[in-house]
Amino acid sequence: MSTMLDQVEETPTPSAAEEVSGRLFLQTLATAELLNAYLGVELGFYRSLSKDGPATAAVLAERSGADLRYTQEWLAQQAVAGLLTVSEEAVFSLCDGVHETLVDETSPFYAGGMAYIAPAMGRALPSLVAAFRSGDGVPLTSYGADAVTAQGALNRPAYENSLIDEWLPQVPEVQARLADSTRPARVADLGAGVGWASIRLAEAFPHISVDGYDLDEESIARGRRYVADRGVAGRVDLEVADITRPLPRDGYDVAFFFECLHDLPHPVAALEAARRSLAPGGSVIVMEENVAENFTAPGDEVERFMAAAGTLWCIPQGRTETGSEVVGPLEIRPARMQRLSETAGFTSLEIVPIEHPFWRFYRLQG
Repeated sequence: MSTMLDQVEETPTPSAAEEVSGRLFLQTLATAELLNAYLGVELGFYRSLSKDGPATAAVLAERSGADLRYTQEWLAQQAVAGLLTVSEEAVFSLCDGVHETLVDETSPFYAGGMAYIAPAMGRALPSLVAAFRSGDGVPLTSYGADAVTAQGALNRPAYENSLIDEWLPQVPEVQARLADSTRPARVADLGAGVGWASIRLAEAFPHISVDGYDLDEESIARGRRYVADRGVAGRVDLEVADITRPLPRDGYDVAFFFECLHDLPHPVAALEAARRSLAPGGSVIVMEENVAENFTAPGDEVERFMAAAGTLWCIPQGRTETGSEVVGPLEIRPARMQRLSETAGFTSLEIVPIEHPFWRFYRLQG
C-alpha cells in the first residue's frame, strides 16, 4: 500500500555543471546590471531623478540631453532591476537607498565607483590577454579615464566619513601630532591618486601641509581641480612623482600609503623612500587589504574580490617596470608586511586596531 510520502517526487539534485552554469549566469546578470548603473551615473540620470524629481522618459531625456528611445529602455531596465519605481502614468522615481549609493558621492554607502570598474577592466582586456602571454605589464592608461574615476570614487566615502573620526583616533600619537597647531605637521600622501585623503586631512587640521605624490598625470590633474574646489590649495600640493624613488621633499611627520603599496612594482623601495623622508619620530601609516592571514580557497566575497582585482588590475599595473616585485592584493598579509617593512629598514610594525571588512592598517616606525 503506497503512502502520500511515496507519491511525492524528490527534487532532483542539480549537477555540478548546472550549479556552475547558474552561477555564471548570475555573474553575467550582475555585470550587465552594473554596466547599466554606469550609464545612469555617467549620463546623470540618477542625479536628475534625485535633484529634479521623478520623470517620464521624455522629461528625463530632455533634462539629461539623451536620446528618448535609449532613455525609455534604460528606465524600463532599471525598474525591472528594482532600482526605480514606475507609476501607472509611466513616471519613474528612485527607490529608497539609490540616492545614497549612486548620487551622493560623499555618502558612506556610495558605490558609484564600482560601476566604473567593469568598463575600465573591459577596455584593458586585449592588453591583459597580450600581457598574460608576454609577461609585460599593463599601465593604468590602458584602462582609460574610467579607471581614474573608479579609483577616486571607491575610497572617497571612507576618507570623507571615517579617516578623521574613526581611524586616526586609533593611532593617538599620530592624531595628536596632526592636531598640534604649535608645531604644524608636514604630511605625505604616497600614491595619492586624485587626492581625496590629502584634502580631507587638510580640512580636518587647518594648520598642516600635505604633499600628495602619484605617478599618474591624469589623477594628479583631477586632484588639483578638487583641491582648488575644496579651498585647500594653499596647503595641499599634488605632484607627479615616482614614490619608489627618493621623494622630492622630506621632513614628514606622517606618511600615508592608502591602499596602494600592493600595486607598486617596487614596494620595498617605496617603503624605504618613505622611511628616509620622515622627520625624527615620524610614522608611516599603511592601509592595505584585509585578506586572510593564510591562503584560503574557496574564499569569501571579499577574498574573491581581491583575487579578481589581482589578475585584472593590480598585478598587471605593478608589472610595468623591469624587475617588478609587485605583491598584489591576495599576498599583502601581515607576515608579508612584516618582511617588507624590515627589508625597508623599519624596526617596528604595529597592526592598528581598526575593524574594517576590506582594509587592515599598519603603523611603521624606526
